[in-house]
Amino acid sequence: MRLALLFFSILAFVSVQTQESPTPASSLSPSAAPARRVSLSFALPPLEGTISLGIYNQTGKLVRVLHREDAISDFTAGHDALETEWDGTDDTGNPLPNGKYSARGYVVGDLKVEGVDYFFNDWVTDEKSPHIRHLTQLWMKDGDLLVEAELSGGRKTTFICDRATGAVHSETTSVSGEHCLHRSALPNVVDCAEGKDGTIWLVDFDQPGGLRQVKQLARNNEVLRRLDYVADDPQPQHIEASTTGEEIFLLERSDLIERFRGLALIRTTTDDAEGAVSAWKNLFDRKIIAHQNFALEKGKPVPNTAAPVLQRVQFSQTLRPDPLQHDKPGKVDLAIGIDADGSYLKTAGGLPLRTISDTPNLTRTLMAQPIENTLDFYQDDGAVVEQFRVSNLAQMIAFDCGDFELK
Repeated sequence: MRLALLFFSILAFVSVQTQESPTPASSLSPSAAPARRVSLSFALPPLEGTISLGIYNQTGKLVRVLHREDAISDFTAGHDALETEWDGTDDTGNPLPNGKYSARGYVVGDLKVEGVDYFFNDWVTDEKSPHIRHLTQLWMKDGDLLVEAELSGGRKTTFICDRATGAVHSETTSVSGEHCLHRSALPNVVDCAEGKDGTIWLVDFDQPGGLRQVKQLARNNEVLRRLDYVADDPQPQHIEASTTGEEIFLLERSDLIERFRGLALIRTTTDDAEGAVSAWKNLFDRKIIAHQNFALEKGKPVPNTAAPVLQRVQFSQTLRPDPLQHDKPGKVDLAIGIDADGSYLKTAGGLPLRTISDTPNLTRTLMAQPIENTLDFYQDDGAVVEQFRVSNLAQMIAFDCGDFELK
């Protein structure tokens, strides 16, 4: 009977009471202030979902998130209403000044939150993928391909990668040290690695600031094979090689792209004009695209190295009609919020409504409205831009606890 009254009552019941907790005067220090308690009650609109409730000051600013995505069980069931309390403090626990305040919130129904895509980073393919910002070194150890990486947030680590696909197998303790003993004896060498049958693979250049090239040298320093680069190519920075097969692994970089490639020799032929010509196949090719800023073009994020393009930061959403308010649908301006725990859908005034993701270290966000009752969110942690879609946005109802005096 009580639940029926909660869901189908057509009259909102608002009860606000401010009182001091009874405490013996002798137990108070001279600077102690009596505790304040504000009781709030509201009739629950007929919609199943979570409840977010905020406290607002006289100017309409949100000063306390009292409930965030809470269930009905987090409230006390009163007579034809749900009840909760506020202690007169803000979100940091500091007491707010006396004066007039109001409380209002939303019942958030069956909103659908789904991940759509990842952009600018081939390393991130699902929610479990490491968010790699930069690769800084390569090693081969006991047949394993090791990659030193910097993650979003600045943490550095070393991954064991699959030699056939480049995919991350596992995380391991950091490995350091010189991995090519012949490096100091070779001129203009950027990096080198020991290859099959005692050969040496190296990255070098003909003149300072010139284009780099990859070479394989025999024991007598004869050049066996060469990979040339043009100006627009990401230039090789680090190299590793297999000692049992003709496979090499390259970390290449330009201002716009960081690329990690694995190459396997297919064959070597002799050309009268060019000499020995080698054919290679890509084992894998993983890119990270620089995106200091990004903008949206036709619903897709694109890198933008200039100043950020101005985008809409909030969208107006029509809500579900509320029988408690004579079936008036109401409206709310929606935005995206980020904090240390991830991202969330919120009102333009700051009240959190629904969690979107638990991605940490977020720095930038954009929003778009592809269709009615749907918003797309794009968020960047410096490594990858993730796209999320929130739909069924009309499945929300606003409620109001009214105004009251804090004393």
